[in-house]
This record gives sequence, structure tokens and C-alpha cells, in this order.
Amino acid sequence: MKTSTILACVFLAFGFVLQTYVAVFESSQFSLGFWLWGLSPYLIGTVLLLFLRQPHATVGALLVPVVLDIGNFYSVFIAPRSSTAALGLLFVPLWSLLVFVPLGGFIGWWVGKRLRGTALSNKTIEPTR
Repeated sequence: MKTSTILACVFLAFGFVLQTYVAVFESSQFSLGFWLWGLSPYLIGTVLLLFLRQPHATVGALLVPVVLDIGNFYSVFIAPRSSTAALGLLFVPLWSLLVFVPLGGFIGWWVGKRLRGTALSNKTIEPTR
């Protein structure tokens, strides 16, 4: 299995586990909509990886959302500094969906395309006689 596929699977698993933990254990009651909202960047990453077969695009699309989710979890549940810290649970997925997933997915797709092109051009072609 390629490194990019392994990293994409790690990002997807991390997002699923973190968002499920927040929805089940940190919330006062489970809300399907709230859980799906938090999972939405990772659901798009799942489509990129499983259906479109684009592991580089998946890694690019999820790199920033994973970092934002870690920071958001810390600022909401571990060391909240204000009473409005929980608003991050609404706005981090929004920013991820509107900005970071599309931009990162495009950059990851482009990197994957360049790597495939480089791999193809590095193959030696035997001259025919």
C-alpha cells in the first residue's frame, strides 16, 4: 500500500474517531446532525479516497482540517478560555468545507499528478532496433 493511501486512511480514521468521541462522550446528548456536520470534511475525504481513487488529494484535503480539529478540541474541551469557545464546533467544519478541503484537495491532486508524471518520465525506454 502506498504511503499516501496509508496517510489518507490515518487522517480519515482520526477524524471519525475524534468526531464520534465528541458527539458521544462530550455532548450532553447525541445529535446525528451535529455528528455528521463534524464528520463532513472526512466524508468528502472518504469519497476522494474510495470512489475517486485520489489518495494525494485526500491527504491534501484533510491535512488542515485535522490540525484545526485538534486545536479546536483542545480549545473547547481541554483549556477553554471563553464561554464562546464551543462555537468552534460549528465554524471549524464550515471553514474546512468552504476553504481548506477544496484548496487542499486541489493541491494534493496536483502533487499526485506531478508525482505520477515524474514517475512515468523517469522510466527508461529501450530503443528498438
